[in-house]
Amino acid sequence: MARLNAHVQGWHAAHYPEAFFPHPDPAALTAHFAARLAEPGVTCFLAGDPALGYALCALQERPLSVFSPPVCRLLVEHVAVAPQARRQGIGRALLAAARGLARDLGTDEILLDTWEGNREAHAFFQAEGFAVRRMLYRATP
Repeated sequence: MARLNAHVQGWHAAHYPEAFFPHPDPAALTAHFAARLAEPGVTCFLAGDPALGYALCALQERPLSVFSPPVCRLLVEHVAVAPQARRQGIGRALLAAARGLARDLGTDEILLDTWEGNREAHAFFQAEGFAVRRMLYRATP
């Protein structure tokens, strides 16, 4: 996962340098992923041998509140496919695995988070049946 994350991290750091480090410490990155995978409700799908892509998913449950009904969702936190393996169905297979997990868990929805400038990913997600649900705006003080 740490190896596959490098190009994604690099893209984010190039486009949003105020929010991302270009080269996180490899040992710390590996420890981060190990800790995430140890958390209840977190699943990672790998594609290929050696792995050419991964999808990191987390189950989220929100109880009933005065504002909204309860919801159980699967959040796809990361989708990464090695640049040389793109357009070979790996991303599609990873999202299919996430959808299968969501069905098995009985979730209400699947969400994923993407940055505004990642238009190539947006086109892919839309082709896979995802639609914009909400927008997050940012300003500095």
